[in-house]
Amino acid sequence: MLDDLQVLYYDCNIKKLISRSQPSSTNEDFILEGANIVMQDAYNSMRSLARHVKLFSNHTGGVHVHQGMGGCVLDNDKPSPIMVWEAYDGTEVTHYDMHDRTVNPLWPQLMWTTLKEKTCQMIYINIYQPICIQTLKYYLEKEKNIVLRKERPRVRLIHKPCTETGVMTVSCLATGFYPRHIVLSLLRDGHPIPDEELILGKVLPNGDGTYQTRRTLRICSEELRERHHYTCSVAHLTLDNKLDINWEPEEGSDVAVIISLAVVLVLVLVFTIPAFVIYKRRHRVTFLDHPEN
Repeated sequence: MLDDLQVLYYDCNIKKLISRSQPSSTNEDFILEGANIVMQDAYNSMRSLARHVKLFSNHTGGVHVHQGMGGCVLDNDKPSPIMVWEAYDGTEVTHYDMHDRTVNPLWPQLMWTTLKEKTCQMIYINIYQPICIQTLKYYLEKEKNIVLRKERPRVRLIHKPCTETGVMTVSCLATGFYPRHIVLSLLRDGHPIPDEELILGKVLPNGDGTYQTRRTLRICSEELRERHHYTCSVAHLTLDNKLDINWEPEEGSDVAVIISLAVVLVLVLVFTIPAFVIYKRRHRVTFLDHPEN
């Protein structure tokens, strides 16, 4: 993965890295050759660690999941150490950053000896990190039009009454933005609304390579009558300043009145329809008893 773009995947059946796009130069074959060495070793290491954790956990059967994630970061052309995480059935097993390795106390058998730690550190510093940074630089240049692009978010503040519950839902929606990171806030009278009061949406991908997310607040009729001022505030890399969209319930709490009328109408229908059906049935019985009428 290059940021959020998949550029390669490893096929364990043929023990080879496969590019998601057509090679653009002969240099890519050289890049893939080095990356393939790292991926093959990572795959073997994951299988070995999974077997040991399964054994130490006394798991003799069933389906279990072992996950691994590793990578390097290039920040202003300054490389970071490689970082590796391993997890088993959703629980972190180890974390390694070339300088320190932590092991979950659940599996003390996985602790390294001093010799093994020094050996692995040398391998990471002299082989893994240079290959990782080299691969990162290559695909960053190749895919820069995708991963370095900037898409400005489109923001809407949607308010919608719910006749079933008698509340108003106010949603702050941001969509069509890239890169992925965004700060989306919903404010009441200029103050951030606590997350406990909100329905927090995740950052989800759109079909065009951009992202969307939302924050939703449910407002009762009593709060509507208090006529608070609500603001949807967005901060993103593409915006020089925060983008704010405001909304305030109409004067006289018309929204609350509409909700109340809708609830009353539903109740009237609930009681009127059965009464009408009973009346029709009685009328039919009377007609059959007195056909001359």
